[in-house]
Amino acid sequence: MRRILIVSHTYVDPDLRGKLRALAARGVELTVAVPQQWKEPAFGRRLDSAWERQSGLEVFPVPATHPGDALRSRFGAREFSALVRDKRPDLLQVEEEPETALARQVADVAHKLRVPLVLGIRANVDRPAPWITGWRRRRLLQRVQGLLAGSMGAAALVRRIAPDVPTAVIPQLGATVPANPVHEPHEGLVLGFVGRLVPPKGLDTLLEALGQIRHERWSLVVAGDGPERERLEHQATTLRLAARIRWTGALPSEQLERIWSQLDVLVTPSRPTPDWNEPVGHALVEAMAHEVAVVGSETGVIPEIVADAGVLVPPGDATALAEVLHDLANQPRRLALAQAARARVMREYSDDAVAERTLAFWESVLQGSTG
Repeated sequence: MRRILIVSHTYVDPDLRGKLRALAARGVELTVAVPQQWKEPAFGRRLDSAWERQSGLEVFPVPATHPGDALRSRFGAREFSALVRDKRPDLLQVEEEPETALARQVADVAHKLRVPLVLGIRANVDRPAPWITGWRRRRLLQRVQGLLAGSMGAAALVRRIAPDVPTAVIPQLGATVPANPVHEPHEGLVLGFVGRLVPPKGLDTLLEALGQIRHERWSLVVAGDGPERERLEHQATTLRLAARIRWTGALPSEQLERIWSQLDVLVTPSRPTPDWNEPVGHALVEAMAHEVAVVGSETGVIPEIVADAGVLVPPGDATALAEVLHDLANQPRRLALAQAARARVMREYSDDAVAERTLAFWESVLQGSTG
């Protein structure tokens, strides 16, 4: 049995541990180290982690500085070193960006104790940064034995810096695929948008598209919040769409789960900026798992996730988006896409599929480190 230690603030949320449970079910002795306390920036709530062990998965809270600040947060040095020495892992995996303090801390401990290290990353844009940040990133990438990139864009970015490090494209999170997705009965086409209300997420493009099909039967659920909310609500009012839009605010994962049964189509109209290009797209995966048809922009990780199991449109093109939404009012067309989406997630993005791919990559890294 392999002993693996994963480090990430992501798993403070118990609803995001599906991949971990799937790995433990495959005979891995898995410990995940999480900050003892974490403040979710999007919701303003504090999450407190407690120690637990169940079916081969141990969650181990560690005191950490700067809870909620992914860039600066790091574990207590003595507590984390003691955990690694106690667990004696065959492999350490840290799922934080290379410029974070926690990633550097884990890399130092792994190097000192001679434990193979895998780094999980999601960033797919080379943002301008001070020279010290770039130096730290390069130094860390050259010290790892494996890289797990959340997208092909992220993989291409790190291969420019560390071309000789084994790299696999595997998302950080999978999705639980329900055996029998439930859909609530309703009239007309129910559309959904999930994400931060900021310009790159493109909700204004979706509103403009809906203005072009105002005469058709549709409604929109917006699950998210952010600095652009007031402007977007004003845009909806100007376009005479306000009565058909429900703004839920930002929803934690356990509440977002209830949204999927209400939707026919999830729209992800993101558009790239010089320092951001949709790096994750997990809401798309969740929607597809629940047999919701998906429409996304041809940018970032979205085409990788959707492939031929959904519809892609040029980013920022409201007219093209309006035409697609008009087409998806056709129920047989929509249902065929929804079924294809669920099948694709089962093959590629379910918790089990992600766990299988991750486990295979770990084995190749461990074989290489002992070869």
